[in-house]
Amino acid sequence: MDISEDINSELDAIITEKVPLEAVARFGRLLKTFEGKPEEFILHAISKISNAISQDAVTVISARQICGELITYIDKSPSDQMAISAFQILLSRMQSRLTELRDLLAKRLSNSGDLREAAVVLSGIPLESGQRSYSVLYKLDVYLRIVECYLTLGCPTQAELYINRASLLQTECQDQHMIMRFKSAYARLLDFKQKFLEAGQRYAELSIRFPWLKESEKMAFLERALLSALLAGVGQQRARLLTTLYKDERCQSLQAYPILEKMYMRRLISRNCLQSLEPLFIKYYPQLFFGGKTEETSPIDAEGPDAAEATTPGAGGEAPNTPASVRPIQNILERVTVEHNMLAASLIYNNISLSNLGELLEVDASRAEKVAAHMIGEGRLVAQIDQIDGFIHFEKQNATVASLSSQIESLCASVNRIVEGIEADHPTWVAAQHI
Repeated sequence: MDISEDINSELDAIITEKVPLEAVARFGRLLKTFEGKPEEFILHAISKISNAISQDAVTVISARQICGELITYIDKSPSDQMAISAFQILLSRMQSRLTELRDLLAKRLSNSGDLREAAVVLSGIPLESGQRSYSVLYKLDVYLRIVECYLTLGCPTQAELYINRASLLQTECQDQHMIMRFKSAYARLLDFKQKFLEAGQRYAELSIRFPWLKESEKMAFLERALLSALLAGVGQQRARLLTTLYKDERCQSLQAYPILEKMYMRRLISRNCLQSLEPLFIKYYPQLFFGGKTEETSPIDAEGPDAAEATTPGAGGEAPNTPASVRPIQNILERVTVEHNMLAASLIYNNISLSNLGELLEVDASRAEKVAAHMIGEGRLVAQIDQIDGFIHFEKQNATVASLSSQIESLCASVNRIVEGIEADHPTWVAAQHI
């Protein structure tokens, strides 16, 4: 669409105006005349203005101020699509304002739902080129925005690249809100990589470390910590996390608390027990339902020997016609249930035949043996397998040692919470102490 002759002549007059203040004033009045004009008309005018500036047709001082006015005008537009098109025009012609334009363009792209393009635009900001100095806070913000875009898209490989860059900066950052964003993004990345235990530990920290968070936000982190703990491989570290969560009174209001209680008490659980939490898993782990495999790992992140058999009929797995998009979560829940019940059985029986153990775990004897052998090999189960007689003999932990260990764990958790509270309330003092 051609712009009107009056506006065209006014643009020419502004471009040739040698007095910067007059040029900027006239440009401001011109922008007001764009109100109510079609988007195509405005984009055409913006193209002409940016072209004139890029060709040095405007004095340097006028160009800088006109650029600022134009960028502000575009950023105030209620239309994301118009703003995106306008910023793309400017970006191709105004390299001196590259960082500002990419930043604003990325925000508009995010608002319109084009997260992949927003991440690409942000990654084009030359933060490490050395041509311009950026604050630690700004660089950290840009990296985390990229990470958040890729995590929302379900692309953990790209997200990890930028979270690693952010990790080098977060130790220099004193802004607690930015630190919280980094820790939250890192925990989400661990979830994507199916490192549930590490993710759960970080979510638990997030639920108590930042006192200024809304109660609903703290509870959301706590719920994620609980779900991550439920999905983690059975072992001492997981038991410590379950203990911490079980003793946190806030967990009693969560939907998953009854299952947490059963696991903490080492009771046998049914296959349907964890599956009852499917709505929560869909909410927090959509990639395990609708994305199938992530680009990082196989459906099971080698947390148990049953990962391979979980999709094999006759091995306690699912049938061949199970939709591929639900296999990851089914396999994980299968592994968690079998491993937990194996540990629970070790507290009930001194010894048990592998065939009876298989019936108890609802798998065949050979798979029960493989799971037990794997857990024994990793130090997650204290037992001996008698392959000749087909029995497994469980060794009981000394009650006094177990009680002492539990008390030490509780004490360490309390000290950790105190330290985290000091860090949150007095970050400057903590930084000065080099703690």
